[in-house]
Amino acid sequence: MPAISRSFPSLDAFYADDRRRRFSRERDVGLFWRGGGGDSFRAAWIQETGEVYLFRHGNPVEGGGTVHLLSRRFGLGELHSALKGYAVVCGRRDSLRWFLDRLGGRRPVAA
Repeated sequence: MPAISRSFPSLDAFYADDRRRRFSRERDVGLFWRGGGGDSFRAAWIQETGEVYLFRHGNPVEGGGTVHLLSRRFGLGELHSALKGYAVVCGRRDSLRWFLDRLGGRRPVAA
């Protein structure tokens, strides 16, 4: 079962950690995943690396701007199969649980 393998304090730090991320195409897989506590996240898949990450919305002082990387990598077809129907779920209260259950991850820890 994949989990959140690493967290980064910002998108800049995330992209700086692996140059392939900065120059790769990305595909959004939900712009507003909501956690049970009200936090919201954008999820994206990076073509070059197969990585999926969550970007936490909000003010950096309150933990916003952090990036959480899932440890497992996905092909695009596999990701689409795992997240089939996500557009109907994304944005609902605690939809992040659905997303992580589908991808086998654990919830990001609030800052």
